[in-house]
Amino acid sequence: MIRKNVLGWALLLSLCVILAACSNNDESSDNESEPDETRETEESTEEEAEDASDEAEESTEEEPAAEEGDIVHVTAEQSLEEVMNELITLFEENNEGIKIDVQYGHTETLTEDLIEGNDEDMDIYFSSSDEGYESLVEAGILNQLATKYLLINELVLVTGSENEDITTYNDIFNNEDASLTIVDPEHSLSGTHAEELLVQEEERNMNPDKVKIAEDADTALKDVAANDTDAGFLLRTDISEDDDVRIISRAPRSILDPFVYGLGLSNGVDDGSAADLFYDYLQSEEALEIFTNYGYIV
Repeated sequence: MIRKNVLGWALLLSLCVILAACSNNDESSDNESEPDETRETEESTEEEAEDASDEAEESTEEEPAAEEGDIVHVTAEQSLEEVMNELITLFEENNEGIKIDVQYGHTETLTEDLIEGNDEDMDIYFSSSDEGYESLVEAGILNQLATKYLLINELVLVTGSENEDITTYNDIFNNEDASLTIVDPEHSLSGTHAEELLVQEEERNMNPDKVKIAEDADTALKDVAANDTDAGFLLRTDISEDDDVRIISRAPRSILDPFVYGLGLSNGVDDGSAADLFYDYLQSEEALEIFTNYGYIV
């Protein structure tokens, strides 16, 4: 009987030991899993932070800030204003984000401003003076390899469409009573060349007192159309079909050569830039056709 009791107690004690050992193993297993879960959480947080950083960098790359290069600065001869306005409108419509800013003026003034450093933003130079281009190339302002002749214009003698007294060039210069309108030489290309022609013709019978100086080409056209003067010297491109005048003749080539508009690119312009794109556009088939519509020879 005593032996049975001893055996029973021994079995009970062994069972308690086994249960205690199992309990310790479960706690140890729980403790060991906690660092793994913490490590996984930390790794997940680091990955999320890296993803957020990458997204921020991509967002910055996709939305660059507007640059100064998106504005193209053009310096152009005043006589080009009308056709340039049409070309600029077409270009800007097809090149969103690029704006063309133009400074118009008399060729000599524009050239002087560039050489003296008063127009440092210039990207494209569009004018009619060979001497001006040579000076700007020598000064290191224009890229010689990107300077080219583009258009031809010429001075013509016009009279009112109903005026039958003036039919030839000589009807003006062999008649001391004839009156003539030219545009102010200080502010226009046609006036500059008309003045040069009058100097060459000074030995003939043209009375200089009969020469009227108009403020601009539109005023000169109105004077001639209204027969306020017998005739006028204007650029071929100043005249449209709507003007009530007719062309008598072009200026004699023996006295005055036709003049050429050249297109130049600043040395500071990069390939593929907004300025480079507009420079190429001005030489495109579309642009040349528009120049032709305005009376330029291309």
